[in-house]
Amino acid sequence: MKTLTILSGKGGAGKTTLSSNLAVLLSNEKKIVAADCDADAPNLSLALGIKENDFSKWERVQTNEKAVLDEEKCDGCKKCF
Repeated sequence: MKTLTILSGKGGAGKTTLSSNLAVLLSNEKKIVAADCDADAPNLSLALGIKENDFSKWERVQTNEKAVLDEEKCDGCKKCF
C-alpha cells in the first residue's frame, strides 16, 4: 500500500483539481481511497461529480473509533502497523 498526500496552506492552489484528476487516473488501474480533509471547504466530491444523494449508498465510517485486532484473522503480516 502506498500513500500520496497533497497539501498546501494556501487556498486556490489547485489541490482539489490535482487530487481529483489523480484519483480518476489511478482508479483505472487500482482500488483507491480519496479523502478530502479540508475542514472549511471539502470539494473533492464536487470535482469528482458525486451528488449529495449518492452518499445514501455509502457506509458511514467513524474515524474516532479505536482499532481492534481480530487475533483469529491475524496471520502476522504486520500490514496493520
